[in-house]
Amino acid sequence: MNANPLEILKESSKRISPTLIEYEIGSEVEIVLYHLIAKLRPEYQDFIVVSFHDAYLALRKYLENTLSHEEINKIFNNIHLVSVNPVLETSESKPNDVIKSTHHDIIVGRILEIASRIQGRALFLILGLDFYGIRIGKEELIDLFPALVSAIGRKRDSNLIMTLNVKVFPQSVVEIVNSFAFNVAHLGIEIHDKDLKRYITLIRTIFLEYNLKKWYYRLFGKELIFKPANPED
Repeated sequence: MNANPLEILKESSKRISPTLIEYEIGSEVEIVLYHLIAKLRPEYQDFIVVSFHDAYLALRKYLENTLSHEEINKIFNNIHLVSVNPVLETSESKPNDVIKSTHHDIIVGRILEIASRIQGRALFLILGLDFYGIRIGKEELIDLFPALVSAIGRKRDSNLIMTLNVKVFPQSVVEIVNSFAFNVAHLGIEIHDKDLKRYITLIRTIFLEYNLKKWYYRLFGKELIFKPANPED
């Protein structure tokens, strides 16, 4: 297999789901996520985005600073958008479904009902779980996360990708959350001689030989360039 961490994550997510992408502010998770979804999107008939607290709108606005509308729409066109507790998303993104509740059981019940209507192979992307945990509470996040995984996991031939800003929660919460994900990747930043370096570490995938491997990455034009942190890898 090509030792590109996004290719590895893609192939692992196709075989076993869900996938959690942990990230730190400044790691440009939006660009990494765009490239991962671009690799996965052609293999699924339906694409469902669940957005908490306008997270999808924030993602689009970030991508618009780097990519053209055509490039963004190629990946995010014809999605089924589910907005949970939106403020601006209702008018700007025109979601297919809106859920207004802070209770995890109600939210999960609605998402389960929506997912049951999807007939084809489906790719699910859940954004803004960190917003939910900050605004509603980390205890509710701990209840919500496994319930979402279980509900969406009932749908056969589904692939679930989730993101979480891990720096805003205690390590104990992060460990509980990522224990429910079969694939886990961490996006972070380091300072080297006053230069900022972004990296991805594959914490857990089905490809054991790549687990705990680390790559530095940078955006060159509109492409992500990866370089192994260990020259021997």
